[in-house]
Amino acid sequence: MIDTGRWGEAKAAVFLQEKGYKILATNYRHQKAEIDIIAQKSDCIVAVEVKTRTNTTVEKPFHAIHKTKQRNLIKAINFFVRSWSSPVEIRMDAISVIKQFDEIQIEHLEDAFPPF
Repeated sequence: MIDTGRWGEAKAAVFLQEKGYKILATNYRHQKAEIDIIAQKSDCIVAVEVKTRTNTTVEKPFHAIHKTKQRNLIKAINFFVRSWSSPVEIRMDAISVIKQFDEIQIEHLEDAFPPF
Protein backbone atom coordinates (compact mmCIF):
# COMPACT_ATOMS: atom_id res chain seq x y z
CA MET A 1 0.00 0.00 0.00
CA ILE A 2 1.27 3.46 -0.90
CA ASP A 3 1.75 6.12 1.81
CA THR A 4 -0.43 8.94 0.46
CA GLY A 5 1.37 11.70 2.38
CA ARG A 6 4.86 10.71 1.26
CA TRP A 7 3.63 10.23 -2.31
CA GLY A 8 2.17 13.76 -2.31
CA GLU A 9 5.37 15.21 -0.85
CA ALA A 10 7.40 13.56 -3.62
CA LYS A 11 5.04 15.03 -6.27
CA ALA A 12 5.31 18.46 -4.61
CA ALA A 13 9.13 18.28 -4.58
CA VAL A 14 9.23 17.52 -8.32
CA PHE A 15 6.72 20.34 -8.93
CA LEU A 16 8.95 22.80 -7.05
CA GLN A 17 12.09 21.65 -8.87
CA GLU A 18 10.33 22.20 -12.19
CA LYS A 19 9.59 25.77 -11.02
CA GLY A 20 13.30 26.38 -10.35
CA TYR A 21 13.48 25.63 -6.62
CA LYS A 22 16.40 23.74 -5.09
CA ILE A 23 15.30 21.17 -2.51
CA LEU A 24 17.42 21.57 0.65
CA ALA A 25 15.69 19.09 2.95
CA THR A 26 12.65 16.87 3.18
CA ASN A 27 10.88 15.80 6.36
CA TYR A 28 13.07 18.14 8.45
CA ARG A 29 12.37 17.69 12.16
CA HIS A 30 12.87 20.15 15.00
CA GLN A 31 11.24 19.53 18.38
CA LYS A 32 7.50 18.94 17.71
CA ALA A 33 7.59 20.12 14.10
CA GLU A 34 8.22 18.43 10.80
CA ILE A 35 8.63 20.54 7.69
CA ASP A 36 7.69 18.50 4.64
CA ILE A 37 10.00 20.36 2.24
CA ILE A 38 12.59 23.09 2.69
CA ALA A 39 13.49 24.65 -0.62
CA GLN A 40 15.48 27.61 -1.89
CA LYS A 41 14.88 29.99 -4.75
CA SER A 42 17.40 32.82 -5.09
CA ASP A 43 17.96 34.19 -1.57
CA CYS A 44 14.62 32.94 -0.24
CA ILE A 45 14.32 29.88 1.99
CA VAL A 46 10.85 28.35 1.73
CA ALA A 47 9.23 26.01 4.25
CA VAL A 48 6.54 24.03 2.47
CA GLU A 49 3.68 22.19 4.13
CA VAL A 50 2.18 19.61 1.76
CA LYS A 51 -1.40 18.38 2.12
CA THR A 52 -2.42 15.40 0.00
CA ARG A 53 -5.92 14.10 -0.58
CA THR A 54 -7.21 11.26 -2.72
CA ASN A 55 -10.75 12.53 -3.02
CA THR A 56 -12.62 15.79 -3.17
CA THR A 57 -13.72 17.28 0.06
CA VAL A 58 -15.79 20.32 0.85
CA GLU A 59 -12.78 22.30 2.08
CA LYS A 60 -9.40 22.72 0.44
CA PRO A 61 -6.50 20.75 1.96
CA PHE A 62 -4.88 24.07 2.95
CA HIS A 63 -7.53 24.48 5.66
CA ALA A 64 -5.97 21.55 7.52
CA ILE A 65 -2.93 23.69 8.46
CA HIS A 66 -4.15 24.90 11.83
CA LYS A 67 -2.55 27.59 14.04
CA THR A 68 -0.61 25.16 16.24
CA LYS A 69 0.91 23.53 13.16
CA GLN A 70 1.79 26.97 11.77
CA ARG A 71 3.54 27.98 15.02
CA ASN A 72 5.56 24.76 15.08
CA LEU A 73 6.58 25.17 11.43
CA ILE A 74 7.68 28.76 12.07
CA LYS A 75 9.85 27.69 15.02
CA ALA A 76 11.42 24.92 12.95
CA ILE A 77 12.26 27.07 9.91
CA ASN A 78 13.68 29.82 12.11
CA PHE A 79 15.92 27.20 13.76
CA PHE A 80 16.93 25.85 10.32
CA VAL A 81 18.07 29.25 9.00
CA ARG A 82 20.12 30.11 12.11
CA SER A 83 23.00 28.16 10.58
CA TRP A 84 22.85 30.22 7.36
CA SER A 85 25.96 32.39 6.94
CA SER A 86 24.22 35.20 5.03
CA PRO A 87 20.85 36.87 5.54
CA VAL A 88 17.95 35.17 3.81
CA GLU A 89 14.29 35.83 3.31
CA ILE A 90 11.95 33.23 4.80
CA ARG A 91 8.63 32.29 3.29
CA MET A 92 5.98 29.82 4.38
CA ASP A 93 4.20 28.06 1.50
CA ALA A 94 1.60 25.35 1.24
CA ILE A 95 1.07 22.86 -1.57
CA SER A 96 -2.11 20.91 -2.12
CA VAL A 97 -1.91 17.63 -4.04
CA ILE A 98 -5.24 16.06 -4.97
CA LYS A 99 -5.40 12.73 -6.79
CA GLN A 100 -8.69 11.60 -8.25
CA PHE A 101 -8.51 8.49 -10.38
CA ASP A 102 -5.75 9.26 -12.93
CA GLU A 103 -5.88 13.04 -12.51
CA ILE A 104 -3.47 14.91 -10.23
CA GLN A 105 -4.04 18.55 -9.31
CA ILE A 106 -1.26 20.53 -7.62
CA GLU A 107 -1.89 23.98 -6.20
CA HIS A 108 0.95 26.09 -4.76
CA LEU A 109 0.02 28.82 -2.30
CA GLU A 110 2.95 31.17 -1.71
CA ASP A 111 3.07 33.12 1.56
CA ALA A 112 0.43 30.87 3.06
CA PHE A 113 1.07 32.40 6.50
CA PRO A 114 3.68 34.79 7.97
CA PRO A 115 7.04 33.28 9.06
CA PHE A 116 7.17 35.02 12.45
